Amino acid sequence: PLLLLGSEEQHNQLLCRHMVKWFTRTSVTYLKDSNPNRNATAAATWRYQRGQRRLLDLRASTPKSSDGQAETKEKHANSDQTNMKRSAESPNGTASILFPVPDQVEDAMGQILDSLAHSSTVVRWSAAKGVGRVTEQLPAQCALDVLDAVLEYFENPERDDCWHGACLALAEMARKGLLLPTSLPLVIPEICKAIQYDVRRGHSSVGSNVRDAACYAFWAFA
Repeated sequence: PLLLLGSEEQHNQLLCRHMVKWFTRTSVTYLKDSNPNRNATAAATWRYQRGQRRLLDLRASTPKSSDGQAETKEKHANSDQTNMKRSAESPNGTASILFPVPDQVEDAMGQILDSLAHSSTVVRWSAAKGVGRVTEQLPAQCALDVLDAVLEYFENPERDDCWHGACLALAEMARKGLLLPTSLPLVIPEICKAIQYDVRRGHSSVGSNVRDAACYAFWAFA
């Protein structure tokens, strides 16, 4: 019954928002029960590890000499390359645990993804958070399927609500380290389009919320 809402219920912002949260928590519960090898509080083992670098620490530890600066830059570059290589190889490596995903999770995830295009900003925001929370419990291969589903929302340039929800979802996935370096060539061009999004509607235009969400996505990438 929860999957079949009438037209009146679909416009109920509070009901849809709570349903998205319910779908998210139900999916996470099913996934934790399906994967007994994972600690209940642990995040995805295959996610991208950015490290704990801080700008203030980098500034304090940067040598004044040009040779020291070059050595420091080379050290951080090598560290980033090693980190990216390890994250890129994780979907097929031993760090990614493959387990069957329950049908209930697939149905709930479909409802969450559909909510990314809801007319209410609050519902889209809750759906984006739900996408991130459920995806970090999925195997790496299933996470790629979620990413493909999110990117499909960019196909219609007239649907600003779809673009807004998709940008929020990508931002949440990037913030949690769920976008691996191998996926960036697919994601970055869409975010670059979104940050310039502007569609004429009569005597005005829409797209400010899409541009704000794109900025949030770029912040999450950083």
